[in-house]
Amino acid sequence: MIIKLIFVLIASYLVGSIPNGYIISRKFYGIDITKYGSGNIGATNVQRVLGIKPAIIVLLLDLAKGGIAILLGRYVAQSYPIMMLSGVAAILGHDYSIFMPHFKGGKGVAATYGVAAFVNFPAALLSALVFMGVVWKTKYVSLGSIISISCFPLFLLLLKEDKTVVLMSIIFPILVMFSHRENIKRLIKGTERKFGEKVKIDERH
Repeated sequence: MIIKLIFVLIASYLVGSIPNGYIISRKFYGIDITKYGSGNIGATNVQRVLGIKPAIIVLLLDLAKGGIAILLGRYVAQSYPIMMLSGVAAILGHDYSIFMPHFKGGKGVAATYGVAAFVNFPAALLSALVFMGVVWKTKYVSLGSIISISCFPLFLLLLKEDKTVVLMSIIFPILVMFSHRENIKRLIKGTERKFGEKVKIDERH
């Protein structure tokens, strides 16, 4: 059981580490996405630099990483805590990709939503609605990400999810806030980019 769990956690981390944004931008557009805009490999920066279509592809692939991790956890045991550990491993892989120089990955939002959807779909859907509402109102994707994922444990509680799952889910907003620490500074300063702002292809970060 322990050996199987360790194997699944490593596998989940490796799945999470797949740098979809970097691969898509490099293979199909011939650019290194880490050199443009914010330098992030996530869907938001891909949208700013390359447009909506590649961003949607990256978003779906990053969502899938969280789902795959949950399925890997289910392979070990039909236990939400173990599945969530696998999900956290995938999120850490997304944030700190072993396949990128200096372990530079994404912000973990899409991967977190992929995990959340498998943990409790109604709570994940409610969180997504919060995300869309915040972004529609403020135009800040980072703020929408932080607030919506911070709401996820609360929605789990309101939906009477298992208390262990609720407690473990608190790691999600902690990880997202940590990965968005620079965004938080820019939000406070008023220099954060808004949704829809384009980055010129020759604009280096």
